[in-house]
Amino acid sequence: MTPEHRLAQIIETIRAIQIGIPVSKGLMTLLLEPWPDLYCNAIIWEDAGWINLLQAAAARIERAMK
Repeated sequence: MTPEHRLAQIIETIRAIQIGIPVSKGLMTLLLEPWPDLYCNAIIWEDAGWINLLQAAAARIERAMK
């Protein structure tokens, strides 16, 4: 998955969580796979905590793309 595609998927997933659409742990772990620290937390956290993890991942992608 390219960084641009991963970022787009992360943004879509954040929006889905915000409006209450269920998101699977499988999707979360797939999106956070490149970052072991975030990946491990995704297994433990649920719902609102996932937004924080996804935002951290998005920030890391944006920094890497600069």
